[in-house]
Amino acid sequence: MTGDKKIYFPAFYLTKDGKALSEIRIPKKALPAVLEAARDLQTHIEKISGALLPIAEEDIPVNAEFEVHVGYTAEAARLGLPAPEEKGERVILTYDERTENKLFLYGNEGINANGTAFAVTMLLEKLGCGWFGPEELWQVIPENPTLKIDYLSKDERPRFTSRYSWVLNTTPEIGRRWYLGGEKKEIEHAFWLLFPREKYLESHPEWYALVNGKRDPYSVEWWQMCYSNEELQKATAQKIREFFRSHPDYSQATLSANDGWFEGFCECEACRKLGTPSEVMLQFVNRIAEMIEEEFPDKKLMFFVYFPTLDPPNKPMKAHRNVIPMFCKESCMCHSVDDGPDCGYHVRYHYDFGHVTYPRPWKQNVQLWKERTDCKQICVWEWNCCAAANPVWKDIPWVQGELMGRNMRCFEELGAEYVYIDQGPVASYHDTEASYPLRWPLWYLSAKSCWSGNETPTQLLLSACKKLFGPAADLMAAYYTCLADLNGLCDEKAIAWHMPEPEEVYPPESFARVDNILAAALASKPLLSEKEAMRLENQKLLWEKAKEVILESRAKKETN
Repeated sequence: MTGDKKIYFPAFYLTKDGKALSEIRIPKKALPAVLEAARDLQTHIEKISGALLPIAEEDIPVNAEFEVHVGYTAEAARLGLPAPEEKGERVILTYDERTENKLFLYGNEGINANGTAFAVTMLLEKLGCGWFGPEELWQVIPENPTLKIDYLSKDERPRFTSRYSWVLNTTPEIGRRWYLGGEKKEIEHAFWLLFPREKYLESHPEWYALVNGKRDPYSVEWWQMCYSNEELQKATAQKIREFFRSHPDYSQATLSANDGWFEGFCECEACRKLGTPSEVMLQFVNRIAEMIEEEFPDKKLMFFVYFPTLDPPNKPMKAHRNVIPMFCKESCMCHSVDDGPDCGYHVRYHYDFGHVTYPRPWKQNVQLWKERTDCKQICVWEWNCCAAANPVWKDIPWVQGELMGRNMRCFEELGAEYVYIDQGPVASYHDTEASYPLRWPLWYLSAKSCWSGNETPTQLLLSACKKLFGPAADLMAAYYTCLADLNGLCDEKAIAWHMPEPEEVYPPESFARVDNILAAALASKPLLSEKEAMRLENQKLLWEKAKEVILESRAKKETN
């Protein structure tokens, strides 16, 4: 229309032509975590642009055209920006019509929150940085003398309160860049830690399960406790009280049965009266929750819904308000747990150590548990450790892509408070820090999807490939998507951490499909930077190694 004028939002310049145009402002007496985040920003801006942004407390006179406020400053409060909260996680990045020449990066801080550090990482990602492994080659720090922000408005809370995996445990510098963390929760099989046989059996043999007429935890491969024993219940409650007293930063303790299949549960008359393993554990954990509730009214007790406790109680049994079942994803590794195409694993698959058949799909099983126990909160254990049961997979890529995204949405819709992802560099799973170039698409996408569902795995993957492979990004994203598609097309036996055989996921006809995509990507090498080309060559070599292993596995199967 005549007379209309376009309104342009002014750019915020961090640097221009290698010179600092902004400075970092922090609150007076800033928390150590805030100061560390400010230094992290300063360090990376200098790496990218060559310009060193000074850091100053907010009451010191400004000597720059633009201000980056790291942490919740008095200026943020004056402008009416939301204040950090005492509990939970929240991350805020703001440069909008309210803030004039100021950019604000802050969030909740505390024992279980790293909001300001996450805000800085989000800005650095927006500026082109990316972290995909501990080696320098797999960390992307662009070179750009001019850094500017046009408009920025993020106010995010994570979709899950806890986001833990071996990535955070083993390589915490990578885990934090992937927004792992949150509330600290004890997640483990409990009783081998609470009451080790070596320490308690001699003085309290009655605490251990009666199996084949003996209370001897050394006589069975997988041993359990006599969960009906009242003295054991009192001792357990005391152990849990001591745990929370010495770990006030933890919101949850574990009371999961020891690992194992079905043998080992107590055969005494009192335990048999309690019912099935699921009914036994629910009643036991309920009892402990009642015993500690007065001192710890808000602390939670978790137990695994896993193999022997997979089936829901046969009758309605209300879960205590502080009891949270953790549903281990005992389902197909190649198909989603939502209402999409069903491969029929629950009626087709059986294992010598577990159910002969599964009476219902995993999602329906969770829903039935919720109906019969009226549990108000649940959590999920996800297995992404493809080489754990079959070491041959240590050299073979496994990408889930949108399958993982569908599962995360399903977990959220089922009411999962948090998801624990069993993945990452851990020797017993035949994955190490050296596995990052092979595993980053699996570990990165699932970790990032636990933080936010705002981006699909496909979007996250393409964004990562742009940083890693530059002009070859689209083709490399197609490569990983192809691997994910092949996984989704596999209808062979696969449950929990038990993958199909390699040749079942990658049949002979799949090689040409993958090879053609990689060949097209390699044709773009003249357009790539030195590091982009090195990463591309690395992925090609890993695929060639994978093909050798797959062919060896196929030949071995044919020979047998």
